[in-house]
Amino acid sequence: MTATLWTLAAALGIGKRPELIAIVGGGGKSSLMFALAAELPGRVVMTTTTRIFAAQMNHAPTVIYENDLASLGDALDAHGRCLVVGRVDGDKAVGVDPELPARLLARTDVDYVLVEADGSRMRPVKAPAEHEPVIPPGTTLLVPVAGIDALEDTIEDVAHRPENVRRIANEDRPEAVSDQRLIVDDRLTSAGLARLLAHPSGGLKDAPDTSRIVPFLNKVETAERLAAAREVAGRLLREPRVARVILGALRKDAPAREVWRRVTAVVMAAGTSSRMGHNKLLLPWGDSAVLERTLGNVVLSCVTGMITVVGHEREATEPIAVRYGPTTINQDYANGMLSSVQAAVRALPSEVEAALVVLGDQPLVGPDILDKVLTAYAENPHGLVAPTFQGRRGNPVIIDRRYFAELLALPASAAPRFLLQKYPDDLLLVDVKSDVILHDLDRPEDYERLRPKTGEIGLTA
Repeated sequence: MTATLWTLAAALGIGKRPELIAIVGGGGKSSLMFALAAELPGRVVMTTTTRIFAAQMNHAPTVIYENDLASLGDALDAHGRCLVVGRVDGDKAVGVDPELPARLLARTDVDYVLVEADGSRMRPVKAPAEHEPVIPPGTTLLVPVAGIDALEDTIEDVAHRPENVRRIANEDRPEAVSDQRLIVDDRLTSAGLARLLAHPSGGLKDAPDTSRIVPFLNKVETAERLAAAREVAGRLLREPRVARVILGALRKDAPAREVWRRVTAVVMAAGTSSRMGHNKLLLPWGDSAVLERTLGNVVLSCVTGMITVVGHEREATEPIAVRYGPTTINQDYANGMLSSVQAAVRALPSEVEAALVVLGDQPLVGPDILDKVLTAYAENPHGLVAPTFQGRRGNPVIIDRRYFAELLALPASAAPRFLLQKYPDDLLLVDVKSDVILHDLDRPEDYERLRPKTGEIGLTA
């Protein structure tokens, strides 16, 4: 299937259930709120617990004041969405009581409540003061916003409350560790921006324990900004509370450009190598073994986690695998690869959104190909992703969590490719420039043909 653009709702993981969404952080909060409200189905209330510019009220089809909520139902009947504010004070509309958003969501005629819960004076980033942000009780989704252009100038010029930004970047830093990785020449680095967004005194300040956290990196409009934003996203996903990270540009027609989620590589290393005649994963490959080279490629990719499935001769394969990450045992390895994929899926934490199924005997599939498949998954909301070479589908394959239950229910006689065949409309095929995705080491002649000769490294395709 051809690529599909993300909607903001899908990027944020918003479904049909009611949501109270609070938006905090740097500039772009109002734009995000209005864009999301225009897209969501159902009846949507927008509001603020701080202040918004009175001129921005024009972006709403209608405005209701906090002291006149009797007309809210009629406004939603007429327009589907509306803005609720307190009084207008000069050029600002004053925010509502922080308790009001939850009461609004409790109404039977309201499906979503969107709250701008912070101020930033239109700077790309901010670090909140003691009294900020004003996150309403009952918030189900918290969206910290930052402009990726915050990396392009000094903290003094890009940050609201720059002294707090510097403090967050510098606190709890061992003396032996240089702060240069977070701030260089008074500019935030990618690591510094990620720390700010994921810090309990920064983007996660006063985050409710039960709310999902989805940062939005705004102004990702150039290749250079995209590369920087991907680095920030990778670092943010190391924070357990962050569910996913959106890279986008709110001034574009398609404001959500990429959505980076937790994807765990599940490496198949449990099979019997029956056609090879002995364990192919232990065969020499350059200066290591086949399995070790495969695992090394995965480690060099942008995947967020890895688990290796062991079974047959695990006393030999597991010592190799544990050097790269956790393992899980497939006691039913003789039943074929499906049993190994199922064992891996059962072992995945709930926060993992997809599995990247990697064959342990594909050491020629380098991190460049792995990253291309992972990037395609970030760029599109498809639930299945596979590489192709000249029209032929190969491996590795991404399987989204939406298919895990069906995968686990497949009979032993089936194969994971059954899902790809059953759901062609949700399968995204990604062209690659190398045929290595088509080759594994099933037979001795495969190994002799593909193994690196003396002096060849073969880390990437």
